[in-house]
Amino acid sequence: METTAFIESVTAGLADDTRVRGLFLGGSLGRGTADEWSDIDFVITAAPADQLAVATAWRSLLASIAPIVFWNQMDGERLVLNAITADWLRCDVAIQPAHTLLSRAKDRVKPLIDRDGLYDALPDTMPPKAPNPGYISYVIHEFIRMLGLMPVAVGRGELVTMALGLGMMRDHVAGLMMQSVTDPDPGGILHQSKVLSPEDMAVLRALPYPPLEQAALINANLAIARQFMPRARALAEQSGIPWPADFEAATRRRLNATLGPDTIAW
Repeated sequence: METTAFIESVTAGLADDTRVRGLFLGGSLGRGTADEWSDIDFVITAAPADQLAVATAWRSLLASIAPIVFWNQMDGERLVLNAITADWLRCDVAIQPAHTLLSRAKDRVKPLIDRDGLYDALPDTMPPKAPNPGYISYVIHEFIRMLGLMPVAVGRGELVTMALGLGMMRDHVAGLMMQSVTDPDPGGILHQSKVLSPEDMAVLRALPYPPLEQAALINANLAIARQFMPRARALAEQSGIPWPADFEAATRRRLNATLGPDTIAW
């Protein structure tokens, strides 16, 4: 089913259900940045006592519009429901108390049903996102720790584990890059190239994906570290985060002692 028709069917199906206090489009459709590959993100505001009943009604409504071949439910203050239809239309909804919508802005959601006038109470935009010092500190320490585990994997011959670890380290490079994105709602990883600079995307594309060979895996670790460390130092300084110099130095000594003198260069 075409996206617009699906949204219209959902809106019509909830129009008379007064337990649904509000129905809004979020995600890329709410931001006005959707493309042909975008999923449909809805937000429903409902009283906590009504959330489970609304979730049941939601699933019945979707099944009446299109066959559902995937369903997932995550409980919490925000009840999140993920669905995929038989023609692979992806549809997510967050069913949440009205007050939680106030963390959003008018340029990030589009009202479809708004019985309580919540949309008018939202700010026009949200302030730019600042780097998260807690995340930055965590990812710096974790990256150095993973480098320090390289001799363990080499000593045990766990090349598959090393390859899996490289994937995590590439993710840490991308995570650092995302800390410089000021958009307060940058969206998910499936359109990372829309929020990172062309230069950053070129760096990510150039990160190595080596074969399962020990020397290639070691060199890939070092190549990724050469991209990560300068960015991490700059971001730590910018954010007032103390650099773990003793941890880095101990890790360098460990790698030099186990992988060979002057092996480590970042």
